[in-house]
Amino acid sequence: MALEGTLSDFGLADIFQLIGLQKKTGVLTLRNDKEEARILFMNGLVVGADTNSQKLENRLGRVLVKSNRISQGELEQALSIQAKTLQRLGQVLISKSFIKPEDLRDSLQTQVTQIIYRLFRWTDGEYHFRPERYVDYDQENFTPISSESILMEGVRMLDEWPMIERVIPDFDILVERTPRGRKVKLQIENNFSLDSGLTESFDSLLEGVMSDGGDTEHGEIESANLDHMQELVLKLVEGPTVVQDVIDRSGLNEFETCRCLYDLMGYGFVQRVTSESHEGDYKYIEEERQIPIWIPISLLAILAGFSFFLSWNPLNQILPLPFQAAFRQNQYEVISRHYVEKISYAVDLYYLRQRELPKSLRQLVEQNYLVESDLIDPFGRPYDYDMFTGENRYKIYGKDENGRNLASLTIERMLSVELNSAVEEQID
Repeated sequence: MALEGTLSDFGLADIFQLIGLQKKTGVLTLRNDKEEARILFMNGLVVGADTNSQKLENRLGRVLVKSNRISQGELEQALSIQAKTLQRLGQVLISKSFIKPEDLRDSLQTQVTQIIYRLFRWTDGEYHFRPERYVDYDQENFTPISSESILMEGVRMLDEWPMIERVIPDFDILVERTPRGRKVKLQIENNFSLDSGLTESFDSLLEGVMSDGGDTEHGEIESANLDHMQELVLKLVEGPTVVQDVIDRSGLNEFETCRCLYDLMGYGFVQRVTSESHEGDYKYIEEERQIPIWIPISLLAILAGFSFFLSWNPLNQILPLPFQAAFRQNQYEVISRHYVEKISYAVDLYYLRQRELPKSLRQLVEQNYLVESDLIDPFGRPYDYDMFTGENRYKIYGKDENGRNLASLTIERMLSVELNSAVEEQID
């Protein structure tokens, strides 16, 4: 029997979890009043995705041109051959030596995940899963993706996307470097690769805000402590640039690109612009000229900047020490809370795949759910973890600077042993 219903009753994350656990093969169709999308599964792994608004191959060709991997002429030539031979566009591009196989694999992976992560943002619509014995996909150039890895990234994206949307409401807005951003000395080379993943380091964020001594309007910034993807995105913002163009040229998905832009705005390296003439002259949005862009978009950047101010300003001699200590403690709690939640996501995913809780947080590092630094709090101490096997329950503890457990940094979760039986019956 097919699995079907509405996303308001059974969300996309639940659907992915169910299909992945039961290793189903088939086609998941989602539709709302504006769009219809399909996701292909083979033994619980994602092997393709498409939408009716823009077919994957059409978008693939456009992105390859935007990212300068092929020319417009080469794309038109490949499309002409494809129309006659009915081959996949990627195969035509490879056979004509316009791109390398690894370029096609990277681009296909990015485009498929981009479609899927955008679907995670749907709040309403209908879904229908049709089981199949086999689904056709480009086995030579597409590596199947585990439902669990997409699920974990999708959940993180859902948590962070609302704050990103406050400063990047759509992909048609213009962004450009600030005077400070134009002085950043980038380490990335022209022939950059995208081998390194996006590392969310709040410690790097603090260093990036404060490392230049606070006065970046005078002199060259030697190092901004940006990670690889942030440098790539900043490099692509060469003048007033549409966000969609940055996404297309970066080779990253929408969420990764917008998250990097959000961080760069928080550091004061990028800001929004708007066009106010027919001749293409650009003027900064008046409200954003009056208020530094990082103030409304990043609580963490505010805390970091204010902390530096306290340590530098003569008021440091006037403000009472208890006030400074309380402020510093609050700053560390914000950072620590992020890591506690990240560990919790990893424990949930481990349980989803292994059907048991990890015996220690070290197992999450050994099996590549986390990296070593994720287990260390801002004071350099490991987070505490308790698991209760018989109850399928766990707790993760964060501490204050004196080593006391804080309720605000403690996460306790009870995980269900069985999935909803009625839903399982539908999909069997």
